[in-house]
Formats: sequence, C-alpha cells, structure tokens
Amino acid sequence: MDTPDSASRVFCGRFLSMVNTDDVNAIILAQKNMLDRFEKTNEMLLNFNNLSSVRLQQMSERFMHHTRTLVDMKRDLDSIFRRIRTLKGKLARQHPEAFS
Repeated sequence: MDTPDSASRVFCGRFLSMVNTDDVNAIILAQKNMLDRFEKTNEMLLNFNNLSSVRLQQMSERFMHHTRTLVDMKRDLDSIFRRIRTLKGKLARQHPEAFS
C-alpha cells in the first residue's frame, strides 16, 4: 500500500515541477481580464437589447397608427370615387350628348 501512495506523490511532484507557476499565474490573469471584458460586453449587449426593444415598441405603435390612417384614407377615396361614378352616371343619363 505504501508504494502506490508514494508513486502517486512522486508523479504529482514531478508533474507540478514541470509547470511554471509564473505561466499559470499569467494564464489566470489573462482569463480574469477576458472575463471582465465579456461581462462588460454582455452588459452592453443587454442595454442595447433593452433600448432596441423600447424602440421597436415605439415604432410598432407608429406603424400601426400610420397603417390605420392609410386604410381610412383608402376607404374615403373609394367612397369618393364611387360617388363620382354615380354622379357621372346621372349626368350621362341627363345629358347624353355631352358624353357621346
């Protein structure tokens, strides 16, 4: 039983002696810096998404308002053209010589 324990200790000791602690610390520092950057980027993206959502809601409301206005205008124009056709037909019946 003593041999496996000492063999694993020897292996771990040699493995740890191969690792440069300055390199490991530099990697950890680089990872922390990247984590800070990613957190800032994530926060910026969340702010952008919130702003975009608000703008989309505003533009959707304006779009719906303009769409309703256009539909009302089309309905009004259809009514006007229908009345013009009716008047034109009456005038054509009353004064056929003017429309020949």
